Amino acid sequence: MMRFHLRLIFCFAITSLPFTLQAQVCQHDDTTFRCVKVLKNYDGDTLTVNIPNVPALIGKNISVRVSGIDTPEVKTKNGCEKEAGKIARNLVASTLRNAKTVELHNVQRDKYFRILADVIVDGRSLKEILLKNNLAYTYDGGTKKHPDWCKVLRQPANH
Repeated sequence: MMRFHLRLIFCFAITSLPFTLQAQVCQHDDTTFRCVKVLKNYDGDTLTVNIPNVPALIGKNISVRVSGIDTPEVKTKNGCEKEAGKIARNLVASTLRNAKTVELHNVQRDKYFRILADVIVDGRSLKEILLKNNLAYTYDGGTKKHPDWCKVLRQPANH
């Protein structure tokens, strides 16, 4: 009988180990959320996410903007900007599609009270991916630049 109980305890310990490890990996702090689940990306710099282990009011279906950049708009009358916006959106979607980990670092609120964060996908900065592909420009929240997206689309990416 004792042997049966030991086996039962061993099986329970082994089966609960992944949950214990995930709980440790998904620990958040004041400015970092781990194990984020991306639901969709609206464009190149706006995602909708679920953040585990936080109340639903602040962790479910939350809009997040990528910090430090602006990407071309997908809803605009400017044809080149719209095309660049779709390319940026598709690049982000493909980057996120097979991601093993997504984390939000340096989380804060922007001037419209949206979540603003450095989005890290499998250890790589989403901001840097977009900048290297000429699909974003640096933006500090002030006056927006209005690049000539037709010209930008003709330039090779900085892989």
